[in-house]
Amino acid sequence: MLRFIMALSIAGVCLAGVNSPHQAAELVYTEILDLDVTGKVVYSFPQTIVQGETVSSWTENVPAPVSGYFVLIDDVAEANWEHHCRWVFVTPSEEMEVVEMTTPPDFLEKMTEEYSMDFRTMERSSLLDSFVPNPRETDAENCKALLISGGANSSNNHVRYYGDIQFIYLTLTQDYGYTNDDIIICFADGLNPAPDQSGGVNSNPDLDGDGTDDFDYDATLESVTNALAEMATLAGPDDHVLIFTTDHGGTNGGYNCFLNLWNEQVLNDDTFDTFIDNINSSSLHVVMEQCYSGAFEDEVIPTTGSQHRTFSSAARYNHYSYAGATFPEYDEWAYYWTAAMHGSLPAGGALPGDPDTNSDNYISYAEAWDFAFLYDTCIEVGGNGDDPQYNDDPDSCGDSYCLSGFIGSITAENSVAGLPAMELSLSENPVTSAAMVNFTLPAASQTTVEILDVTGRVISTPLSDNLQQGSHSVTMDLEDVPSGIYVIRLTSETGVNTLRAVKI
Repeated sequence: MLRFIMALSIAGVCLAGVNSPHQAAELVYTEILDLDVTGKVVYSFPQTIVQGETVSSWTENVPAPVSGYFVLIDDVAEANWEHHCRWVFVTPSEEMEVVEMTTPPDFLEKMTEEYSMDFRTMERSSLLDSFVPNPRETDAENCKALLISGGANSSNNHVRYYGDIQFIYLTLTQDYGYTNDDIIICFADGLNPAPDQSGGVNSNPDLDGDGTDDFDYDATLESVTNALAEMATLAGPDDHVLIFTTDHGGTNGGYNCFLNLWNEQVLNDDTFDTFIDNINSSSLHVVMEQCYSGAFEDEVIPTTGSQHRTFSSAARYNHYSYAGATFPEYDEWAYYWTAAMHGSLPAGGALPGDPDTNSDNYISYAEAWDFAFLYDTCIEVGGNGDDPQYNDDPDSCGDSYCLSGFIGSITAENSVAGLPAMELSLSENPVTSAAMVNFTLPAASQTTVEILDVTGRVISTPLSDNLQQGSHSVTMDLEDVPSGIYVIRLTSETGVNTLRAVKI
């Protein structure tokens, strides 16, 4: 979205005029960025642009305010689009017109990277060379999945989106026993053999290397809405449905947002809401990686009718999402969410901690979100970290569902024993030194409250006793532990509940 235009006139610059795209980028790097590209990338366009010539992006067209050279400053280079960037029009006489934007120009793939932060190589190793299946004892039944990645266009369809989709696909099929008939995939330009990635290659539609194409549709709006309608037909009242999205996202302000699709099309939150309300499944689980994805929460939660729903997103409604530490192969939040469900890192390495906080041998949707939150390094990035979001309805039902479907131990209001949920809260969070752990037991029970670090190690047990039905409190002392994230685990004969605590 166009914000404003700022004119800069630079005096005393030693370039003695700008005579090439590189010199234009050098002027921007020196005078606007003050030789600092931390978190940024500076690109130049190899051709000159004439005043009044239209420069297009997938959101709007901008007439060039002056004749000369075009330079792009990507101000948040590790984030998915949309995010803050600057279009700089540079004249041969060293004047600069800066246009504040949130999307790149359509000709990004033709631009030259002039200055950048310390990125690793854009090459991606093959996941098929290292993925180690982790099959469950029994295959999932009555489970369906819809995987969507649009990428916007070939300039912005980065290899990490392919990595996100391939990792979750292999996890579903090789770990949980989903078949191809259980999964619908909408990816970029689908089976078109033309290059569709920003690196100039075509996305291989055979995700598992078995010789069969796994992409069902391209990710245009027509195909994605058709896939959503198809899922409504496929999923019955006994089924459990996962909808997983990645790539770019944008906002029209407030909670009005959209998911970028192929060919610069978009799926807005209201349209998404209309289609998911037609999916008559037992449970529905929405997992979203894109920027501004948290704005979709209002369309998913509260639920409709008796359907149980969970919502997990990489970002708040007004925040970016990031490739982060897993650049260039994956988006970081999706990487750790899927790794929790898989049981190891995609290359086969051990997880940095144990996502199974209640030790029931299942990774629930709630636990996967907790794990991704724990290891997401982009919570705070220049005041605009991703700030992942989670919600479920009925309350705490996300503890009772995993990629295999219904786990069977309910902590929500309608438990198998007909008892209310075990409520769990903190008197303050973040915690400076100590806080009260407050909880409610629906029935008399042997009860344990444990504090775990991010590796799953129990560091203290504030309570282990037989307690009566009702409300209770116990002091959690974090005085002598390092700052970081900890998990409070409440265990009783009626179930398990967990809560994340931040020590500052």
